[in-house]
Amino acid sequence: MLLPGLLAVAALLLIGTIVGRKRWGRFFGLVLAFPVAVLTYGVVGIGIARVTGVGRFYSVPFGAEHIEDWHIVVSVGVWTCIWAVLILWRLSRRRGTA
Repeated sequence: MLLPGLLAVAALLLIGTIVGRKRWGRFFGLVLAFPVAVLTYGVVGIGIARVTGVGRFYSVPFGAEHIEDWHIVVSVGVWTCIWAVLILWRLSRRRGTA
């Protein structure tokens, strides 16, 4: 139930980012970075764990196979920052050419 809800929120924010005016597009883009970061963190963590065979989950970039709560918070924060920069960069390029 959590994954479909997260995907639905991400889809709505993506639509808002695409059709919104410049200021609202940036706002929706920044908010969109969080659900995309959570999805990326989960997919990468499960993928690395399956490829290397270290267990059920591998926390990237902090924690590895021995995860504490702060590893999750900081890792999702790093992924959120990465996605926010990528989304804002892409929005600036799209808006600059139009």
